[in-house]
Amino acid sequence: MNTYNTVVVGGGASGILAAIYLNDSKSILLEKNNIFGKKMLITGGGRCNITNNASFNEYMKCYYNSGNYYRQAFNNFFNEDIIKLLEDNNCKTKVEENKRVFPVSDDSKTVVDCLVNILKKSKTKFRLNSKVHNITKKEDCFIIEYNDETIKTKNVILSTGSDSFPKTGSNGDGYRFAKGLGHEIPENMGGLCPVEIEEEWIRKLQGITMEVNLEIKADNKRIVKDSASLLFTHKGVSGHCILDNSMNIESNLRKNRKVVIYLDLAAGYSYEQLDAILQDDFKNNPKKHLRVYLHKYLPKNMTEVFLEAIGIDDNSLNQTTKQDRIRIRDNLKKMKITVKRVCLEDAIVENSGIMQKEIDPNTCESKIVPNLYITGELIEGCGICGGFNLQKAFSTGVLAACSINGRCLK
Repeated sequence: MNTYNTVVVGGGASGILAAIYLNDSKSILLEKNNIFGKKMLITGGGRCNITNNASFNEYMKCYYNSGNYYRQAFNNFFNEDIIKLLEDNNCKTKVEENKRVFPVSDDSKTVVDCLVNILKKSKTKFRLNSKVHNITKKEDCFIIEYNDETIKTKNVILSTGSDSFPKTGSNGDGYRFAKGLGHEIPENMGGLCPVEIEEEWIRKLQGITMEVNLEIKADNKRIVKDSASLLFTHKGVSGHCILDNSMNIESNLRKNRKVVIYLDLAAGYSYEQLDAILQDDFKNNPKKHLRVYLHKYLPKNMTEVFLEAIGIDDNSLNQTTKQDRIRIRDNLKKMKITVKRVCLEDAIVENSGIMQKEIDPNTCESKIVPNLYITGELIEGCGICGGFNLQKAFSTGVLAACSINGRCLK
Protein backbone atom coordinates (compact mmCIF):
# COMPACT_ATOMS: atom_id res chain seq x y z
CA MET A 1 0.00 0.00 0.00
CA ASN A 2 1.44 3.37 -1.06
CA THR A 3 1.82 5.90 1.75
CA TYR A 4 1.70 9.69 1.29
CA ASN A 5 2.20 12.78 3.41
CA THR A 6 -0.91 14.43 1.99
CA VAL A 7 -3.66 13.44 -0.43
CA VAL A 8 -5.64 16.27 -2.02
CA VAL A 9 -9.09 15.09 -3.12
CA GLY A 10 -10.50 17.20 -5.93
CA GLY A 11 -8.70 19.09 -8.68
CA GLY A 12 -10.66 22.29 -8.87
CA ALA A 13 -9.50 25.78 -7.95
CA SER A 14 -8.67 25.06 -4.30
CA GLY A 15 -7.28 21.58 -4.93
CA ILE A 16 -4.88 22.67 -7.67
CA LEU A 17 -3.57 25.57 -5.56
CA ALA A 18 -3.19 23.28 -2.54
CA ALA A 19 -1.16 20.80 -4.60
CA ILE A 20 1.02 23.55 -6.07
CA TYR A 21 1.85 25.02 -2.67
CA LEU A 22 2.38 21.63 -1.03
CA ASN A 23 5.15 21.14 -3.58
CA ASP A 24 5.86 17.74 -2.05
CA SER A 25 6.99 14.61 -3.88
CA LYS A 26 5.31 12.49 -1.19
CA SER A 27 1.90 14.08 -1.77
CA ILE A 28 -0.66 13.48 -4.52
CA LEU A 29 -3.71 15.20 -6.02
CA LEU A 30 -6.59 12.91 -7.10
CA GLU A 31 -9.15 14.21 -9.61
CA LYS A 32 -12.12 12.12 -10.72
CA ASN A 33 -12.51 13.83 -14.12
CA ASN A 34 -10.24 13.45 -17.12
CA ILE A 35 -9.27 17.14 -16.87
CA PHE A 36 -8.58 19.56 -14.03
CA GLY A 37 -10.71 22.59 -13.22
CA LYS A 38 -13.87 21.48 -14.98
CA LYS A 39 -16.06 23.86 -12.98
CA MET A 40 -13.59 26.70 -13.46
CA LEU A 41 -14.05 26.35 -17.20
CA ILE A 42 -17.69 27.49 -16.96
CA THR A 43 -17.21 30.33 -14.48
CA GLY A 44 -17.67 33.90 -15.60
CA GLY A 45 -19.67 32.77 -18.61
CA GLY A 46 -16.70 30.72 -19.80
CA ARG A 47 -14.27 33.62 -19.34
CA CYS A 48 -13.28 32.79 -15.73
CA ASN A 49 -13.79 35.65 -13.30
CA ILE A 50 -10.51 34.86 -11.52
CA THR A 51 -10.81 37.24 -8.59
CA ASN A 52 -11.85 40.75 -7.67
CA ASN A 53 -9.52 43.71 -7.21
CA ALA A 54 -11.50 45.05 -4.25
CA SER A 55 -9.64 46.04 -1.10
CA PHE A 56 -9.26 43.73 1.88
CA ASN A 57 -11.92 45.66 3.81
CA GLU A 58 -14.34 45.45 0.89
CA TYR A 59 -13.81 41.68 0.75
CA MET A 60 -14.92 41.36 4.35
CA LYS A 61 -18.39 42.62 3.32
CA CYS A 62 -18.80 40.36 0.29
CA TYR A 63 -19.57 37.02 1.97
CA TYR A 64 -22.78 35.83 3.59
CA ASN A 65 -22.70 36.34 7.35
CA SER A 66 -19.15 37.74 7.33
CA GLY A 67 -15.89 37.59 5.41
CA ASN A 68 -13.96 37.78 8.70
CA TYR A 69 -13.80 33.99 8.77
CA TYR A 70 -11.45 34.11 5.74
CA ARG A 71 -9.22 36.84 7.15
CA GLN A 72 -6.22 34.55 7.72
CA ALA A 73 -6.65 32.85 4.34
CA PHE A 74 -6.70 36.23 2.59
CA ASN A 75 -3.82 37.56 4.67
CA ASN A 76 -1.77 34.59 3.50
CA PHE A 77 -2.80 34.59 -0.19
CA PHE A 78 -4.94 37.32 -1.68
CA ASN A 79 -6.08 38.75 -5.02
CA GLU A 80 -2.71 40.27 -5.89
CA ASP A 81 -1.08 36.88 -5.23
CA ILE A 82 -3.23 34.87 -7.65
CA ILE A 83 -2.84 37.62 -10.26
CA LYS A 84 0.96 37.60 -9.84
CA LEU A 85 1.08 33.80 -9.98
CA LEU A 86 -0.81 33.80 -13.28
CA GLU A 87 1.02 36.81 -14.76
CA ASP A 88 4.42 35.30 -13.88
CA ASN A 89 3.40 32.21 -15.82
CA ASN A 90 2.25 33.98 -18.98
CA CYS A 91 -1.47 34.24 -18.22
CA LYS A 92 -2.15 37.97 -18.57
CA THR A 93 -5.11 39.47 -16.74
CA LYS A 94 -7.30 42.55 -16.99
CA VAL A 95 -9.68 44.40 -14.66
CA GLU A 96 -13.22 45.08 -15.82
CA GLU A 97 -16.37 46.67 -14.39
CA ASN A 98 -16.85 46.34 -10.63
CA LYS A 99 -13.16 45.38 -10.27
CA ARG A 100 -13.71 41.90 -11.69
CA VAL A 101 -10.51 40.27 -12.96
CA PHE A 102 -10.46 38.14 -16.13
CA PRO A 103 -7.76 36.66 -18.35
CA VAL A 104 -6.92 38.88 -21.32
CA SER A 105 -7.80 35.94 -23.55
CA ASP A 106 -11.41 35.96 -22.27
CA ASP A 107 -11.08 32.18 -22.18
CA SER A 108 -11.23 30.25 -18.89
CA LYS A 109 -9.16 27.48 -20.46
CA THR A 110 -6.20 29.87 -20.43
CA VAL A 111 -6.39 30.08 -16.63
CA VAL A 112 -6.84 26.36 -16.08
CA ASP A 113 -4.02 25.49 -18.50
CA CYS A 114 -1.73 27.95 -16.73
CA LEU A 115 -2.44 26.48 -13.29
CA VAL A 116 -2.01 22.92 -14.58
CA ASN A 117 1.37 23.86 -16.09
CA ILE A 118 2.43 25.29 -12.72
CA LEU A 119 1.24 22.08 -11.05
CA LYS A 120 3.33 20.02 -13.45
CA LYS A 121 6.42 21.98 -12.40
CA SER A 122 5.78 21.33 -8.72
CA LYS A 123 6.93 18.20 -6.90
CA THR A 124 3.39 17.12 -6.04
CA LYS A 125 2.15 14.09 -7.95
CA PHE A 126 -1.29 14.04 -9.53
CA ARG A 127 -3.67 11.59 -11.14
CA LEU A 128 -6.73 12.18 -13.31
CA ASN A 129 -9.62 9.72 -13.73
CA SER A 130 -9.18 8.84 -10.06
CA LYS A 131 -12.52 8.59 -8.30
CA VAL A 132 -12.33 8.38 -4.52
CA HIS A 133 -14.94 5.99 -3.13
CA ASN A 134 -14.26 6.11 0.58
CA ILE A 135 -12.12 7.79 3.23
CA THR A 136 -11.71 6.34 6.71
CA LYS A 137 -9.39 7.18 9.57
CA LYS A 138 -7.47 4.55 11.48
CA GLU A 139 -5.33 5.73 14.37
CA ASP A 140 -2.98 8.40 13.01
CA CYS A 141 -3.61 7.99 9.27
CA PHE A 142 -6.34 8.00 6.65
CA ILE A 143 -7.18 5.10 4.34
CA ILE A 144 -8.36 6.22 0.91
CA GLU A 145 -9.99 3.89 -1.57
CA TYR A 146 -10.03 5.14 -5.14
CA ASN A 147 -10.59 3.31 -8.41
CA ASP A 148 -9.30 -0.19 -7.58
CA GLU A 149 -6.53 1.03 -5.28
CA THR A 150 -6.11 1.71 -1.57
CA ILE A 151 -3.57 4.22 -0.23
CA LYS A 152 -2.60 5.57 3.16
CA THR A 153 -1.87 9.19 4.09
CA LYS A 154 -1.13 11.34 7.12
CA ASN A 155 -3.14 14.35 5.87
CA VAL A 156 -6.17 14.81 3.65
CA ILE A 157 -7.23 18.04 1.95
CA LEU A 158 -10.88 17.84 0.89
CA SER A 159 -11.30 20.14 -2.13
CA THR A 160 -14.21 18.46 -3.88
CA GLY A 161 -16.58 21.41 -4.07
CA SER A 162 -20.23 21.18 -3.06
CA ASP A 163 -23.02 19.50 -5.02
CA SER A 164 -23.72 22.41 -7.38
CA PHE A 165 -23.14 21.62 -11.07
CA PRO A 166 -22.95 17.81 -10.71
CA LYS A 167 -22.03 17.53 -14.41
CA THR A 168 -18.63 19.01 -13.52
CA GLY A 169 -18.07 16.28 -10.92
CA SER A 170 -19.08 18.51 -8.01
CA ASN A 171 -21.77 16.13 -6.79
CA GLY A 172 -21.56 16.17 -2.99
CA ASP A 173 -18.81 13.58 -2.49
CA GLY A 174 -17.03 15.94 -0.10
CA TYR A 175 -20.10 16.20 2.11
CA ARG A 176 -20.33 12.41 2.22
CA PHE A 177 -16.64 12.00 3.11
CA ALA A 178 -16.79 14.69 5.81
CA LYS A 179 -19.95 13.27 7.34
CA GLY A 180 -18.45 9.79 7.40
CA LEU A 181 -15.48 11.19 9.31
CA GLY A 182 -17.66 12.88 11.91
CA HIS A 183 -18.72 16.26 10.56
CA GLU A 184 -22.28 17.56 10.63
CA ILE A 185 -23.74 18.64 7.29
CA PRO A 186 -26.51 21.23 7.77
CA GLU A 187 -29.64 21.71 5.69
CA ASN A 188 -29.09 23.16 2.21
CA MET A 189 -29.39 26.95 2.42
CA GLY A 190 -28.84 27.69 -1.25
CA GLY A 191 -26.27 30.24 -2.33
CA LEU A 192 -26.15 32.06 -5.65
CA CYS A 193 -29.43 30.86 -7.14
CA PRO A 194 -31.94 32.02 -9.75
CA VAL A 195 -35.55 32.29 -8.64
CA GLU A 196 -38.77 30.85 -10.01
CA ILE A 197 -41.61 33.30 -10.66
CA GLU A 198 -45.33 32.55 -10.29
CA GLU A 199 -46.51 34.51 -13.34
CA GLU A 200 -46.64 32.17 -16.34
CA TRP A 201 -46.08 34.86 -18.99
CA ILE A 202 -42.51 35.43 -17.80
CA ARG A 203 -41.43 32.06 -19.21
CA LYS A 204 -42.00 33.41 -22.72
CA LEU A 205 -39.13 35.84 -22.15
CA GLN A 206 -36.47 33.16 -21.67
CA GLY A 207 -33.04 34.35 -22.80
CA ILE A 208 -33.81 38.09 -22.78
CA THR A 209 -31.43 40.32 -20.81
CA MET A 210 -32.11 43.95 -19.99
CA GLU A 211 -30.94 46.67 -17.63
CA VAL A 212 -33.53 47.52 -14.99
CA ASN A 213 -33.99 49.27 -11.71
CA LEU A 214 -35.16 46.62 -9.30
CA GLU A 215 -36.84 46.56 -5.90
CA ILE A 216 -37.51 43.44 -3.85
CA LYS A 217 -40.03 43.46 -1.01
CA ALA A 218 -40.97 40.87 1.61
CA ASP A 219 -44.45 41.41 3.08
CA ASN A 220 -44.32 44.94 1.60
CA LYS A 221 -41.03 45.75 3.35
CA ARG A 222 -38.13 46.62 1.05
CA ILE A 223 -35.18 44.24 1.33
CA VAL A 224 -33.30 45.20 -1.85
CA LYS A 225 -33.12 48.20 -4.17
CA ASP A 226 -30.60 48.10 -7.00
CA SER A 227 -29.83 48.73 -10.66
CA ALA A 228 -28.93 45.54 -12.43
CA SER A 229 -28.80 43.45 -15.56
CA LEU A 230 -31.71 41.02 -15.35
CA LEU A 231 -31.84 37.70 -17.21
CA PHE A 232 -35.19 36.06 -17.88
CA THR A 233 -35.03 32.25 -17.65
CA HIS A 234 -37.28 29.28 -18.37
CA LYS A 235 -38.41 29.43 -14.73
CA GLY A 236 -38.19 33.09 -13.82
CA VAL A 237 -35.30 35.51 -13.41
CA SER A 238 -31.57 35.47 -12.78
CA GLY A 239 -28.63 37.87 -13.10
CA HIS A 240 -26.10 39.14 -10.56
CA CYS A 241 -28.60 41.09 -8.47
CA ILE A 242 -30.93 38.09 -8.17
CA LEU A 243 -28.09 35.65 -7.48
CA ASP A 244 -26.47 37.91 -4.86
CA ASN A 245 -29.77 38.36 -3.02
CA SER A 246 -31.17 34.84 -3.36
CA MET A 247 -30.15 33.94 0.20
CA ASN A 248 -32.04 36.97 1.49
CA ILE A 249 -35.06 36.01 -0.63
CA GLU A 250 -34.93 32.41 0.58
CA SER A 251 -34.64 33.47 4.21
CA ASN A 252 -37.84 35.49 3.88
CA LEU A 253 -39.67 32.70 2.06
CA ARG A 254 -38.76 30.31 4.87
CA LYS A 255 -40.54 32.73 7.23
CA ASN A 256 -43.65 32.46 5.02
CA ARG A 257 -43.32 36.04 3.82
CA LYS A 258 -44.59 36.99 0.38
CA VAL A 259 -41.67 38.13 -1.76
CA VAL A 260 -42.33 40.27 -4.82
CA ILE A 261 -39.98 41.93 -7.29
CA TYR A 262 -40.79 45.27 -8.89
CA LEU A 263 -39.08 45.96 -12.21
CA ASP A 264 -38.58 49.49 -13.49
CA LEU A 265 -38.34 48.78 -17.23
CA ALA A 266 -38.04 52.47 -18.12
CA ALA A 267 -35.40 53.44 -15.61
CA GLY A 268 -34.26 56.48 -17.57
CA TYR A 269 -37.53 58.33 -17.00
CA SER A 270 -39.51 59.48 -13.99
CA TYR A 271 -43.26 58.82 -13.88
CA GLU A 272 -43.91 62.42 -14.92
CA GLN A 273 -41.41 62.36 -17.78
CA LEU A 274 -42.69 59.02 -19.07
CA ASP A 275 -46.30 60.20 -18.86
CA ALA A 276 -45.51 63.33 -20.89
CA ILE A 277 -43.55 61.36 -23.50
CA LEU A 278 -46.33 58.80 -23.88
CA GLN A 279 -48.91 61.55 -24.40
CA ASP A 280 -46.79 63.28 -27.04
CA ASP A 281 -45.90 60.03 -28.83
CA PHE A 282 -49.48 58.80 -28.87
CA LYS A 283 -50.55 62.13 -30.36
CA ASN A 284 -47.76 62.31 -32.97
CA ASN A 285 -47.80 58.63 -34.06
CA PRO A 286 -51.51 57.77 -34.14
CA LYS A 287 -51.25 54.85 -36.60
CA LYS A 288 -48.31 53.06 -34.96
CA HIS A 289 -49.20 49.88 -33.10
CA LEU A 290 -48.38 49.41 -29.44
CA ARG A 291 -46.17 46.34 -29.98
CA VAL A 292 -43.97 48.41 -32.33
CA TYR A 293 -44.02 51.59 -30.27
CA LEU A 294 -42.98 49.79 -27.10
CA HIS A 295 -39.65 48.85 -28.73
CA LYS A 296 -38.62 52.30 -27.51
CA TYR A 297 -38.52 50.89 -23.97
CA LEU A 298 -38.40 47.10 -24.29
CA PRO A 299 -36.50 44.49 -26.31
CA LYS A 300 -38.29 43.73 -29.57
CA ASN A 301 -39.29 40.19 -28.59
CA MET A 302 -40.67 41.35 -25.25
CA THR A 303 -43.37 43.84 -26.28
CA GLU A 304 -46.16 41.38 -27.11
CA VAL A 305 -45.59 39.47 -23.87
CA PHE A 306 -45.64 42.75 -21.93
CA LEU A 307 -49.02 43.68 -23.44
CA GLU A 308 -50.36 40.20 -22.73
CA ALA A 309 -49.16 40.39 -19.12
CA ILE A 310 -50.97 43.67 -18.44
CA GLY A 311 -54.08 42.68 -20.41
CA ILE A 312 -53.98 45.25 -23.22
CA ASP A 313 -54.68 44.49 -26.88
CA ASP A 314 -52.21 45.46 -29.59
CA ASN A 315 -54.13 48.47 -30.89
CA SER A 316 -52.85 51.47 -32.78
CA LEU A 317 -51.93 54.36 -30.50
CA ASN A 318 -54.98 56.41 -31.43
CA GLN A 319 -57.22 53.49 -30.46
CA THR A 320 -55.60 53.09 -27.04
CA THR A 321 -57.62 54.56 -24.19
CA LYS A 322 -56.23 56.95 -21.62
CA GLN A 323 -56.70 54.27 -18.95
CA ASP A 324 -54.65 51.77 -20.99
CA ARG A 325 -51.95 54.37 -21.60
CA ILE A 326 -51.70 54.99 -17.86
CA ARG A 327 -51.58 51.25 -17.23
CA ILE A 328 -48.70 50.96 -19.72
CA ARG A 329 -46.88 53.78 -17.95
CA ASP A 330 -47.40 52.27 -14.51
CA ASN A 331 -46.22 48.81 -15.57
CA LEU A 332 -43.19 50.13 -17.43
CA LYS A 333 -42.20 51.86 -14.19
CA LYS A 334 -43.30 49.16 -11.74
CA MET A 335 -43.89 45.71 -13.23
CA LYS A 336 -44.72 43.29 -10.41
CA ILE A 337 -43.58 39.66 -10.43
CA THR A 338 -44.08 37.22 -7.55
CA VAL A 339 -41.35 34.88 -6.28
CA LYS A 340 -42.50 31.28 -6.09
CA ARG A 341 -39.27 29.75 -4.81
CA VAL A 342 -35.48 29.93 -4.92
CA CYS A 343 -34.08 27.30 -7.33
CA LEU A 344 -31.63 25.57 -5.02
CA GLU A 345 -31.00 22.88 -7.63
CA ASP A 346 -29.63 25.54 -10.01
CA ALA A 347 -27.20 27.12 -7.54
CA ILE A 348 -24.03 28.43 -9.17
CA VAL A 349 -22.26 28.38 -5.80
CA GLU A 350 -23.69 26.95 -2.59
CA ASN A 351 -23.79 28.76 0.72
CA SER A 352 -24.20 25.47 2.55
CA GLY A 353 -21.24 23.35 3.51
CA ILE A 354 -19.27 22.05 6.42
CA MET A 355 -19.95 24.49 9.22
CA GLN A 356 -17.35 27.18 9.83
CA LYS A 357 -17.46 26.47 13.56
CA GLU A 358 -16.08 22.98 12.83
CA ILE A 359 -13.07 24.28 10.84
CA ASP A 360 -10.13 26.31 12.17
CA PRO A 361 -10.05 29.52 10.07
CA ASN A 362 -6.33 29.94 10.77
CA THR A 363 -5.38 26.64 9.13
CA CYS A 364 -8.48 25.17 7.38
CA GLU A 365 -7.95 22.08 9.58
CA SER A 366 -11.01 20.30 10.90
CA LYS A 367 -11.69 20.77 14.61
CA ILE A 368 -13.41 17.38 14.57
CA VAL A 369 -10.82 15.27 12.73
CA PRO A 370 -7.11 16.10 13.16
CA ASN A 371 -5.10 16.32 9.90
CA LEU A 372 -8.25 16.70 7.79
CA TYR A 373 -8.27 20.01 5.92
CA ILE A 374 -11.35 21.47 4.23
CA THR A 375 -11.20 24.10 1.49
CA GLY A 376 -13.15 26.02 -1.12
CA GLU A 377 -16.89 25.66 -1.55
CA LEU A 378 -17.00 22.83 1.00
CA ILE A 379 -16.75 25.53 3.69
CA GLU A 380 -20.13 27.16 4.36
CA GLY A 381 -20.48 30.82 3.45
CA CYS A 382 -20.33 31.82 -0.20
CA GLY A 383 -19.44 35.21 -1.61
CA ILE A 384 -21.42 37.41 -3.96
CA CYS A 385 -20.82 37.34 -7.72
CA GLY A 386 -17.69 38.97 -9.06
CA GLY A 387 -14.73 36.66 -8.41
CA PHE A 388 -15.08 36.38 -4.64
CA ASN A 389 -15.83 32.65 -4.62
CA LEU A 390 -12.83 31.66 -6.72
CA GLN A 391 -10.64 33.81 -4.48
CA LYS A 392 -12.04 31.98 -1.45
CA ALA A 393 -11.15 28.69 -3.15
CA PHE A 394 -7.62 29.78 -4.08
CA SER A 395 -6.90 31.27 -0.64
CA THR A 396 -8.21 28.36 1.45
CA GLY A 397 -6.40 25.83 -0.74
CA VAL A 398 -3.11 27.65 -0.25
CA LEU A 399 -3.74 28.09 3.50
CA ALA A 400 -4.32 24.35 3.96
CA ALA A 401 -1.08 23.55 2.13
CA CYS A 402 0.89 26.14 4.08
CA SER A 403 -0.53 24.84 7.36
CA ILE A 404 0.63 21.30 6.53
CA ASN A 405 4.02 22.63 5.48
CA GLY A 406 4.29 24.49 8.78
CA ARG A 407 4.68 28.00 7.44
CA CYS A 408 2.47 30.65 5.89
CA LEU A 409 3.48 32.77 2.91
CA LYS A 410 3.31 36.14 4.69
